[in-house]
Amino acid sequence: MRRRTALRVVSAAVGGAVAPLSFAPAFAATGGRPDGPQNPTARWDFDERSGAVAREAVSGSATPVEYVFNDARYKPDSDPVRRRGVRGRALYFDGYSTCVTAEGPGKLDLAGGMTIDVWIAPYAYEHGIDGKPQALVNQHDPGARTGFLLGLRRFGQIVFQLGFGTDLIEVKGDAGRPAAKGRWNHVTATYDPAAHQLRLYLDGRLIGTAAAPEKAPEPAPGEPLLIGKHNRPTLLNGEFHANMYMGLMDSLVIRPGALDDATAQREHAEKVAALPGRRVPRPDLAPHRSRFDGDRHRPQFHMLPPWHWMNEPHAPVYFKGKYHIFYQHDPLGPFWGQIHWGHAVSTDMVHWRDLPIALAPAADSAGPDGIWSGSACVDGDRGPVLFFTGGDDRLPYRQRTGIAVSTYQADGDTDLPTWTMRPEPVTEAPASLPAGPGTAWAENFRDPFVWEEDGVWYQLVGSGIVDYDGAQVTRKHGGTALLYTARRPEGPWTYQGPLHWNDLAKVPEPGEVWELPVLLPLPGPGGRRTGKHMLLICPWWEGFNPNAVKHTYYWIGTFDKREHRFVPDHEKPREFDFGEHFTGPSGFVTPDGRSVVFSITQDRRTEQQHAQSGWAHNAGMPVSVSLRQDGTLGVEPIAEAAGLRGPRLARIRQASVAEANRRLAGVSGDLLDIHAVIEPRGARTITLGVRACADGTEETLLTYDTAERRFLIDRGRSSLDPDVRKGVHGGSVDLDGGRLTLRVLLDRSMLEAYVNGTHSITSRVYPTREDATGLRLTAEGGSARVVSLDVWRMNGAYDTPAAPAVYDPPRPADVDALPNHDFATGDLTGWTVVSGTTFSDANVTTRTDWGWGGPFYQAETENDPAGHHLWGFNPSGGGDGAIGVLRSATVVLGGDGVVDLLVSGGDDPDRLYAAVVRADDGKVLAKATGRSTEQYRRVVFDLSAHIGDRVYIEVVDQADGGWGHINVADVNVPVRRP
Repeated sequence: MRRRTALRVVSAAVGGAVAPLSFAPAFAATGGRPDGPQNPTARWDFDERSGAVAREAVSGSATPVEYVFNDARYKPDSDPVRRRGVRGRALYFDGYSTCVTAEGPGKLDLAGGMTIDVWIAPYAYEHGIDGKPQALVNQHDPGARTGFLLGLRRFGQIVFQLGFGTDLIEVKGDAGRPAAKGRWNHVTATYDPAAHQLRLYLDGRLIGTAAAPEKAPEPAPGEPLLIGKHNRPTLLNGEFHANMYMGLMDSLVIRPGALDDATAQREHAEKVAALPGRRVPRPDLAPHRSRFDGDRHRPQFHMLPPWHWMNEPHAPVYFKGKYHIFYQHDPLGPFWGQIHWGHAVSTDMVHWRDLPIALAPAADSAGPDGIWSGSACVDGDRGPVLFFTGGDDRLPYRQRTGIAVSTYQADGDTDLPTWTMRPEPVTEAPASLPAGPGTAWAENFRDPFVWEEDGVWYQLVGSGIVDYDGAQVTRKHGGTALLYTARRPEGPWTYQGPLHWNDLAKVPEPGEVWELPVLLPLPGPGGRRTGKHMLLICPWWEGFNPNAVKHTYYWIGTFDKREHRFVPDHEKPREFDFGEHFTGPSGFVTPDGRSVVFSITQDRRTEQQHAQSGWAHNAGMPVSVSLRQDGTLGVEPIAEAAGLRGPRLARIRQASVAEANRRLAGVSGDLLDIHAVIEPRGARTITLGVRACADGTEETLLTYDTAERRFLIDRGRSSLDPDVRKGVHGGSVDLDGGRLTLRVLLDRSMLEAYVNGTHSITSRVYPTREDATGLRLTAEGGSARVVSLDVWRMNGAYDTPAAPAVYDPPRPADVDALPNHDFATGDLTGWTVVSGTTFSDANVTTRTDWGWGGPFYQAETENDPAGHHLWGFNPSGGGDGAIGVLRSATVVLGGDGVVDLLVSGGDDPDRLYAAVVRADDGKVLAKATGRSTEQYRRVVFDLSAHIGDRVYIEVVDQADGGWGHINVADVNVPVRRP
């Protein structure tokens, strides 16, 4: 499954020997006179069609291409992405993992001048994290002010940096002439020592100059030459390297000598003239879903982006026979940041087609620092308009709402692929905006929900209500949705006050701020009007809260248009979904009068798992909401979901549970639609098991408890992977006429269960075994009767579903475990404190968060469901200032020799680490440190060469000050049995 070898030799073969690429005094050969551009010292054409190397043409060396799927975790290995280039092939840099590594730009003497020449077609710009450019190519040490970098700053501005030891000089290209997205750009940077000048050219034309010191530049030969990655990237979330390029790159050339304006223009013209038809081709930058083929966890019939990260889908709208959905999207990787609006279109809300990114942060927009959630509404003949939250860090209150319009009136394209953001905001939150018992929390003003009714436009904006003392919040009253009205989308918008709010002292569940407020009419049976509405919100807290991004709440009530208020029928909000994955609601009314809610299904994976998989999160199935005759909420998947059904795998009528279970024995799958109607007839519980192995080692249980009248999902055995979230979730549900009606949509890791048309559980399951596809139906007590049970195989939302192709190999079973390897005893039993005070029994904890941030994500295993782990930060033991050494029992390494463990904490490989040590001579065989984050990441050491050696685990903390601690959990050492 995995490639265990990687090409690490980045040098030229000379006479059968290996010699590294090096700097050489080429300038001296010219007699001290700077020349024009000379022959390249390094050149990458990226013409390879396969493999994880890029050939450096001058030396003939093969430089490795790092790529997340060179050694894939959840899918088959696959090569870096390549597409048609300006001429030949080009390499696609994915924005977070693709990088080419070499040792240097050949025999280049910077004192004689240098020129870098490259074709790029950017897909997305980075925000400019930590003020660093996206690196196209660099070999520099910015702290020492040495070496060079060619890259892109915010919004595609081209920059070239050159170090002179005392100075790091940067020339910036004209901000009005960026490296444009979606087309090939010919970028050239040159250093002219005679003129003491740095120059930048775009498509042969000068776009920037900067004066250089009257001294020679200083190279940084100790640094690797990196293509697509910054020499000093910012680490995000302990896992992702920022400041990386995303897009196609072709024909990168580094050569001695300087380039003047005339030569730059001539060379560009010659390059274009040599192309077929004398035209630069259009780059193919579309993200292809086939990149993830074989991923065992990636959903197939739910809406999700083609690549990388998404959060809530929003702004659903119907126009000219097509449904449009937009979504929060980071195109540069599977992590939060650089928020754009992705876009997909459908004719039925279940079969989707990807469209280009709709909105991206732009300097001349209301959202230069992020285009966050919003909504859409049709404005007559000009079509839908988009309302979005614009982020602008230059403002005292950086959130406001903006508007974008499509080019439909000009091009008539009902796909609505192109949008233009207006530079002016639509609504802003001024200081001291009155809101019920206090004022609107101006720092939190986001997620506009807009609709038009009887010629009036309404806008809800999520916020909170607080008291201010000057600029400080002194009291938080609760969350709210601020209501505005207007006669046209552009405004002016009139503030009408809070639509509704929750008093934190009485109703704390909806949080301190409401995000994503949605107000929808609730149709009754047969679609008739009821006069009732549903107000749906997501809670937000300023500090860490264990319930954050897990729940969605709603009220049923009446929208008083005269008073501009929502009057709820019940004070306490109700939870929309019993799981911990359904969040980020949005909604709209369909042409046939249904109220439909979209949502995001959080995947609850660690940052490491996101990086390894290359994608994060997906949308839930759209659901229809209605008002039942008893005044409660009706919740069901939209009727169109049945259009995804393929062949029927089972049809059972009027059977006992035992007989139904026997007939399900031949039914299996991980893409299923299951519909069952069951009469309990005295049964205490009725349980449907999905994703079940024959031996029960992995299975997920959906249970209705008739005595407690509760519907539950039990994921305790859903996965053998200790890094997968598990647990039991559920809520109260009454039988419907004495029957249990269950609808289950199973889509790889995605599971949605709807019971009696009134409640749902949305969850995630991540089995590791290939045979975890079975179904089981059981009942405890009584004589339950299956009225009907149907199972269908499901088709894909985009194309033919790709079969999962990779599963974890079984670990050796004929081994023992390291004593107390997971600290499940709740103390240091089996471990010895060698020295210091930082480690003690008090460090062993079951805490799931560290109090000022997010989750540890410690291991969850059947043997230790409480999740014990060793947190190296112990305030009573000296905190970060304490030091010490902890050692496990000594064992004989057996099995396959693979050791794995969870590590987090400070990043200091010399003073903070967990190590495997050979007992006989004290040699450290392998070690790992943290990444200055508390969230665990799993490290794996292949020590198969040391099978039979006596080893122990040593946890070392010799660091004080900030991040002076190390955390360890779930240490797995295969121990040879005596």
